Amino acid sequence: MNKSKSIPATIVRWIWFVFWALFVNAIYVWVLRPLVDDLAMYGVLLVAAIGVVWLSTIDRSLRRSWVSYTLFVLMLAQGFATLSFGSTAKLIAVTVVMIVGLWIIAVWFGKTRPWASLLGGIAVVLSQIVLPLNDWAFLPHFRVLDDSHVNLQAQNSPEAPMAIVPTNGGDAIITIDGYVPSSTELEQMALAATDSPDALFNVLQTADGEYQIIELKDVNGKLQKVNPTPADLAEVNPMDLVRAFFPYEKANWYVSHGRIYEYLTPYLTDSEAVQAALDPAAYPASFQAIANQAAAAETANWNDCLAQLGVTPHRTGVYVQNDQLLGTDAGRPISIPVKASSVVGIGHFTSIQSDQVLLVGNNALHIVDLQTGKVVATYRGTIGSPVPNDIKIGPITSGGRDAIFVNASPAYILTVRANGQWQRVYTATSPTFRFETVLSNGKGAPEIVTNDPSMIRNSPIRYFSAYRFVPDGNGHGQLVRDWRVFRTNVVNVTPLRLSSSAPDALALDIYGTGDYLVIARTNWTLLPLSCVVLALIFIGGWLYRPSRRKEGERR
Repeated sequence: MNKSKSIPATIVRWIWFVFWALFVNAIYVWVLRPLVDDLAMYGVLLVAAIGVVWLSTIDRSLRRSWVSYTLFVLMLAQGFATLSFGSTAKLIAVTVVMIVGLWIIAVWFGKTRPWASLLGGIAVVLSQIVLPLNDWAFLPHFRVLDDSHVNLQAQNSPEAPMAIVPTNGGDAIITIDGYVPSSTELEQMALAATDSPDALFNVLQTADGEYQIIELKDVNGKLQKVNPTPADLAEVNPMDLVRAFFPYEKANWYVSHGRIYEYLTPYLTDSEAVQAALDPAAYPASFQAIANQAAAAETANWNDCLAQLGVTPHRTGVYVQNDQLLGTDAGRPISIPVKASSVVGIGHFTSIQSDQVLLVGNNALHIVDLQTGKVVATYRGTIGSPVPNDIKIGPITSGGRDAIFVNASPAYILTVRANGQWQRVYTATSPTFRFETVLSNGKGAPEIVTNDPSMIRNSPIRYFSAYRFVPDGNGHGQLVRDWRVFRTNVVNVTPLRLSSSAPDALALDIYGTGDYLVIARTNWTLLPLSCVVLALIFIGGWLYRPSRRKEGERR
């Protein structure tokens, strides 16, 4: 009879141990770590206060075992999150050793319940196989639709480029993946390296740092690496694959066995780079010349690879080539002389009636009206405050004209009046603040997605956030935060839709890791709900302590 009664109690205990293992890690990711990250020493004091309150809810006789078990599952989760092995066998072996080692310590020194705590530890590891611990930070505001990983060489390409191309079922991502050529392939590449005096040297130097062009697309509901078809490659603007290092590094593409491969080389020699740096007055013009030459060379190289695959470029929209703005607008061919290096995007800057193109180059921004074929506004940078290439566009008010988000140091927002007059409506208070993209569905205030640091902590570390612009009475305004995800190094944030049945989503990659994520906004209330559950656990602990003490007195 007693044995039959103990079985349900054991099951309930195991469920509670598994729940606490997952819940305490969620609280750590969603509450405790953000408090420290955002509030610095104040956050540490708050976390310490929460810890003291938690300890007060645990009966003294159980305090040692529960603190030990909590530390066990937290350390196990953090340890597993940092593991990175190319071999699955090594990953499994190290994981088993880590689980058993920490479990023995928790049971031996902490006096935790052996099987219940082991079950909780296994649950923590299995949950991270489904979704890595670092990505739990997105869950209060996003649903992680999919994830993938590419292999990068951090010294030459710490962030993976991202070119979004339309396919029959939805959008796909064209990017790069690490590749080491075989000795036979390396020999063939060396024999073919005859296009310049440095060609053979470049081939041999970059042999262990090459990449292959791959496609990430939705395959039966999962984001998978596939070999891109020539038709998909024809849709790619090659400049989308080089933005992170353009124009200082040159991408060299070649075709082998029906696939496109890439290696990077410096565009300027050391002496050329020093010479350009020593003449700041001529830098904008020289940079523009370098950018034009690099863009022309890389575009020609990419087009040659497409020709070897039997296709011709089929790029939508507009692009700059040989000081000409080319492309189509509403089916009409465009050919406009410009002095710029690249297209930022198409929007409505001075008028909402006609399509206008924002161009960047030669330390200036130019707005070209596609209807008239003329430059309607120009913004010029200075030597002390040059115009960077990292620029985003989008509306700052619902239904309004597009603004220009300039990622300088500090970043700022520009608007253009109908007469072509520029106005800086916002300047970031931190030099590390960065705009990522602008999301607008036409129903409410646009979300300005950013990476920005703590408002209190003196650290350049930035977190994935979103703001809305609130104008004031004098033509300027402030950014008011909508949400923040305490995940760092989020780059290349790009709207896309993986399939016709999938929701509108964001693709992004994590700088320096090669990790890709596709996330979609949700209305989940996980953060307030978890805080309520934590408060209920505290209250339950306080109520349980007197009843346990009375039970001990009766015994």
